[in-house]
Amino acid sequence: MKTKRVTVGIGTAVASLVLLTLLSSPLYAQVDAMSQARTVATFGLMSPRLMNALNLTPEQAAKIEAGKKAFREAQRAYLSEIAPLRKEVADKLFGPNPASEADVARPITKIADLREKILRDGFRIALDVRSVLTPEQLAKAAAIRQQLQHLQSEVRDLYNEGR
Repeated sequence: MKTKRVTVGIGTAVASLVLLTLLSSPLYAQVDAMSQARTVATFGLMSPRLMNALNLTPEQAAKIEAGKKAFREAQRAYLSEIAPLRKEVADKLFGPNPASEADVARPITKIADLREKILRDGFRIALDVRSVLTPEQLAKAAAIRQQLQHLQSEVRDLYNEGR
């Protein structure tokens, strides 16, 4: 009686891992996008990397986590309100009749108002975070921000984007 052997090569194992990574990336991208949106709306003050670099006390971390939670809820509300408005505008643009600015004035104004609201919410949360930090932590955050701006400038110069 013959037995068949199945061998799995390293290539197959690597390909399986790559496939698993690709399949799980949309979920990671969505979480990462929310984190990036929070960082942008709070003007970088709630960047996870920055918070990690500041060596927060447990009390500070708890207060900041409460701010993150509040902002996540505000983001969810923003997204649920903006989605139908964006669909309404897209339906006009892709519809059979020519669209004009007047046709989409109301939803565009509402979208602009919602964007302003989420930006103001983010700023208020950033102020709350700032009030939790010590003067030393604020100085360190400012130094990190300055270094990041310098690095971004260097990257733009490398790609000739500053000209």
